[in-house]
Amino acid sequence: MWKSRHIDPDALVECLETLLKIPSPTGYTKLIEQHLLSYAQERKIPVHHTRKGAVMYAFEYEHAAKNVMLTAHVDALGAIVKEVYYDTLKLSLIGGYPVLYLIGDYCQIHGFDGKIYEGTILPDNPAAHVNNKLNEFELKIENLSVRVDLPLNNGRESLAQYIEVGNFVSLDPKYRYLNGFIKSRHLDDKASGSILLYIADILNKLKVKLRSNIYFYFNITEETGQGIAGFPAIDDLLVVDMGVVGSGVRGDEFSVSICAKDSTGPYNYDLTQTLIQLSKKHQIDYKTDIFPYYGSDGSAALRAGGDMRVALIGPGVSASHGYERTHIDALINTTKLILHFLEEECSR
Repeated sequence: MWKSRHIDPDALVECLETLLKIPSPTGYTKLIEQHLLSYAQERKIPVHHTRKGAVMYAFEYEHAAKNVMLTAHVDALGAIVKEVYYDTLKLSLIGGYPVLYLIGDYCQIHGFDGKIYEGTILPDNPAAHVNNKLNEFELKIENLSVRVDLPLNNGRESLAQYIEVGNFVSLDPKYRYLNGFIKSRHLDDKASGSILLYIADILNKLKVKLRSNIYFYFNITEETGQGIAGFPAIDDLLVVDMGVVGSGVRGDEFSVSICAKDSTGPYNYDLTQTLIQLSKKHQIDYKTDIFPYYGSDGSAALRAGGDMRVALIGPGVSASHGYERTHIDALINTTKLILHFLEEECSR
């Protein structure tokens, strides 16, 4: 059966690496939108591009009994230029970046003219040889500046001639793949996005007929809490977003996390139980968990009044919103669970 199809770890990682290397801070996602559209068009997968910018793949069947949607977000944390000085910039953050994880990072500034400038995020007055107070630095975005790698013609130019307030800023993902570990920024939630792309390709190649219409929805506004919009009436929504790893939770970097409750409340009991039982039946490494400081596109859909069952799963990711890490096993376990869900819950 197609659920037992061999999962190619190299193909999964390749898919993820491509997503990670496309800058996509919330509000500046046109490049990753185009990648998702091209991916579908090359494979002749029916695709819809919403006015808001989300991308949805549609696998629709005659006499389908219900509509099932899987969603992941491909927008990322980032920043936007707030102030432009002679040779430095001040930033306004997009999403919940801990300032600790910004210091010393390389970044790209995306000009309105399409040009890209590079820089480094540093404390104000960053040289230890002239500032002996660096260890007393207060972790606030107001105390950071971007040193831009742009020669300014011996003082006769300023950054304002190249960079403007409102230009988007993306951070270097620092992607590495080593001993099965994937280290990078923005595994939240491009790890899940790569899984959905991989599964959509399988579904398309096998031409299986399901008893449910299946939609793959790639959101581009999750990190600012806007949720998903512009999709058909849905019966079941399976949110695929990163699993939390850290103190007080059970998740790890090798398993698929199944979230029973996040900070907005519990997810649908029956759908969550289905996913747990499938994991047990097929010996998939999983962890049920509660995420204390977490909201998803599913919780946003419910707050908006959506009449649907919602569940949340995803690969365990360490150091969320920072220098993140997961393992290929977590991607494989998440992929297996989704394939079994589609086979056993949605097949004819």
